[in-house]
Amino acid sequence: MVRALKFLLFTLGMTQTLHAGPSQTPEPLSQKAASKFEISTFKMSANDEIYKIFTAKLKGQSEFKNVLFLLDANAQFNMLLNEFEGSSAPLIIGIGYDTDKSYEVEKRTRDLTPKAKGEEFDKGGGADAFYYFLTRNLVPLIDQKFNVQDLQRSLYGHSFGGLFTLYAMLKNEGIFQNFFIASPSLWWGESEILKQNVSEGKFKEKLKVKFVFLSVGELEKRKGKTDKAGTLKASDLARILKQSGINYHFELFKNETHGGVIPLNLKELLKYLKD
Repeated sequence: MVRALKFLLFTLGMTQTLHAGPSQTPEPLSQKAASKFEISTFKMSANDEIYKIFTAKLKGQSEFKNVLFLLDANAQFNMLLNEFEGSSAPLIIGIGYDTDKSYEVEKRTRDLTPKAKGEEFDKGGGADAFYYFLTRNLVPLIDQKFNVQDLQRSLYGHSFGGLFTLYAMLKNEGIFQNFFIASPSLWWGESEILKQNVSEGKFKEKLKVKFVFLSVGELEKRKGKTDKAGTLKASDLARILKQSGINYHFELFKNETHGGVIPLNLKELLKYLKD
């Protein structure tokens, strides 16, 4: 009886672990990363929201070749710095919220998703306003603060952040040159952002893109979302990018889940931006 009860408790614990959401406790900065990087934070107000901006540059490094803008910075800024190995790095700008949590679920849903029809999507749709804040307020401020207006800019996002990175690429304004699209939530709005841009011939235009890194985990599935008929997947986006002639790389991470790919993406990100 005792053994059976222990087994039951173990099984329940494993089930809860398997279905748990992302950790809401940010990864602490390692001593190694703290010794390498000069880090600062400041706050900006826009759209009735307070955003926390994280900045990092290697100590002693005064020249950069690239500026990286990183979404979901509360969760992934320290993770990125902890993954760093090398002697040069981009200027790193993280965009997060004024919170101690890793993810502000409602706020990022609002900010990182385009408008979409249907009750399922009525808590999102703020991508236009967030994009305006990012490109018209934050980018010029960073250009001025660090004197980097002539450098290439890269944008990275995972999940809803990946969807927003795709959205920013399709704006085709040339503000960012490199796009790192990790596990994009293409199920949002029944993949309309991608379908509409394909039907309108957007990918046949000359998009102002230097390079696109697209990735997804082999085990990524979300019942009622990714398995819905007509929903496009990362592999479909890869095919579209290939047909468009855009310089891109598609990475399928074997045996990895939606959350498990995050540190792998950050490692790849640093590889591409080390020079």
